[in-house]
Amino acid sequence: MRTESADTIRTVLLDDEGLARESFSSVLSQEEGVELIGSTDSPWDALALAERSAAHIILTDVIVGHEKALEVVGGATGLGAKIVVITHQESEHHLSRALKLGARGYLLKWTTRQELTAAIRAVASGNAYICPPMASLLLDRFKILPPLSGPHETAFPELSEREVQVLKDIALGMSNHEIAQDLSLTIATVKSHVSNVLAKLGLRDRLQAGILAHRKGLTRN
Repeated sequence: MRTESADTIRTVLLDDEGLARESFSSVLSQEEGVELIGSTDSPWDALALAERSAAHIILTDVIVGHEKALEVVGGATGLGAKIVVITHQESEHHLSRALKLGARGYLLKWTTRQELTAAIRAVASGNAYICPPMASLLLDRFKILPPLSGPHETAFPELSEREVQVLKDIALGMSNHEIAQDLSLTIATVKSHVSNVLAKLGLRDRLQAGILAHRKGLTRN
């Protein structure tokens, strides 16, 4: 039997595809620690649901019916709700637009149950989640741009040499465990370095750190 607590992630589902809405509703309804407040095919109803329930997450497609869903439900972000997009749209245009409108997660509709719930938990905890195919698309965009600065040792003058190494590994998609193995550090030390990197660079999360590292050419060699 599912139990609810103060940590339960209240979620609203917005999608105009009946089968997709039914499938995602089934997954969320069975997930421990996630409460499905309701599902709808109306962006305005989703916004009202999110406002009434103080939802943590709105799971939505980019376009629902004839409505630009993100523009509508984005109004709930001022109340603390975070947007996770789940869509068929694989273009950089749709990804960039979603991020500009405040989305903190981006998934494709053929995602797995595990990835869907992992993304919801990550975003609810204050992080970001972009599925690997779309993250690669986003990072590939920066590969064609010249570095913003010269040698790697001067690209991040505010970081120590070890912190630069950690940042590079973050940009390569490594987990804390993998970074610890790569640099022969403890997990606790890696976590400390990651926190310092984010704080010194004024970044919210690892995604922003990875993008900045790619932009400055840190992963070129």
